[in-house]
Amino acid sequence: MREHNFRLVGEGTGQALDIDQFDKDYQHLFIWDKANNKLVGAYRLGLVDTLLAKHGIQGLYSRTLFDYEHPFLATMGKSIEMGRSVIAEEYQKSMSALLLLWKGIAEFVHRHPDYTHLFGPVSISSDYSDVARQLLTDTMTLHHYDQDSAQHVSAPNPPKLAAHPNWNAQLLSALADMQLLSRVIARLDQGKGVPVLLRQYLSLNGKLVSFNVDPDFNNALDGLIVVDLRRVPQRSLARYMGSDNAGHYLHRHNHSTP
Repeated sequence: MREHNFRLVGEGTGQALDIDQFDKDYQHLFIWDKANNKLVGAYRLGLVDTLLAKHGIQGLYSRTLFDYEHPFLATMGKSIEMGRSVIAEEYQKSMSALLLLWKGIAEFVHRHPDYTHLFGPVSISSDYSDVARQLLTDTMTLHHYDQDSAQHVSAPNPPKLAAHPNWNAQLLSALADMQLLSRVIARLDQGKGVPVLLRQYLSLNGKLVSFNVDPDFNNALDGLIVVDLRRVPQRSLARYMGSDNAGHYLHRHNHSTP
């Protein structure tokens, strides 16, 4: 299902199956439609402390896309690497599938509350035009970028950006509004808008730290994004974790925001 669905959006490995050496050591979260006996969606979770103990830093998938060492991981504390999010084609029209995936992630964090950070690559497929991809990159860099953490990460294959794009600082400043940004991208690229998963991470106050083009995934543009769950507003966290559990989690980490 991963390879089939990734190809639909201009990604994928080009192989018969999307499977790699990391799958066996990562946790896999599934949504199952009991009524129709079908797989709805899945997410891959890597428990960084466990992976480091077993394989060292080479055991992290994101390390194949971005160059970083232990100082970057130290900026996050106990973390989970996220990736390979997929929803079956017939369930993609409803947002409930993505919501259920994130409720599953939140339940995992609730059961393992020592984990405070989520991070991983979020893709902008090659189906997007070069102009749209650069506009997304420039906007994310201005409004949703962690310069401090970014000092610890570099991209082996950074995107080739135009030196003089067709927009100015005033336009980029206005595009802090996600709905406006989506409308602009939709005009550029036949109704595509901001990628759904990127919007999801940003709604949780996610911060980008680097961008890299992945030639092994049909030249998808990957942004390495970090979410500090302790900094997510309680109301937002409660949507996935439940009000009581969100309150307990934030209280455990001495954070509580409306």
